[in-house]
Amino acid sequence: MTTEAPRAPKIKLTSLTPGYLGDIGQEEFLEGMKFTELDLAEVDSTQATYLDCSLSRVNFGPAESPVNLTGARFSGSKIEDCRADTWTMPRGSLIHTEISGTRIGAGVCHDNVWEKVIFSNCRISYFNLRGTKLTDVEFRDCVIDEIDLDRAQVSRVSFPGSSIGVLQCEGSRLGNVDLRGLQPYKISGVHSLAGATIDEMQMMLFAELFASELGIRVE
Repeated sequence: MTTEAPRAPKIKLTSLTPGYLGDIGQEEFLEGMKFTELDLAEVDSTQATYLDCSLSRVNFGPAESPVNLTGARFSGSKIEDCRADTWTMPRGSLIHTEISGTRIGAGVCHDNVWEKVIFSNCRISYFNLRGTKLTDVEFRDCVIDEIDLDRAQVSRVSFPGSSIGVLQCEGSRLGNVDLRGLQPYKISGVHSLAGATIDEMQMMLFAELFASELGIRVE
């Protein structure tokens, strides 16, 4: 059986209107706007919608006072060369969205919905995606220290050219998840890896871990 690859997002950004800090607020509907070189520290953007928008070289704020994106929705948008010491977006969504060249310290994105999303050339220290539904998501050429997919629903997700240090997937449901090439030094929730694809080298590397999870003694 062939593992299905993620389906690519469809993004068409044309004739964007310059966006300013004052445009961003609670429950704002932002369409066809381009935000460049803004500092969003302490900005409240809860329940806001970003439709067909571009965010470039934007600082999402320091760890102690990040922009609040709780419940925010990004659709048909691009986020490029940005920085987020803490990316706070619980219960939000990314639909047909591309994020590239971005540095994320701690991504607090639990209980999200992601569909047709690409992360490329991103550096991520920790991603909390607990309870998130990910469909057609690709992490391309990314470095991720730890990703938490506990209780997540994950379908058609791949990690080409990427590295992950710690992979957590306790109670997750996987389907067409391509883990080939990854060599995490720690996996939590091996019993939840049903539906994932690994390669022969990974099988040898993870043999001891798999045996331990299954209660098999190797002597």
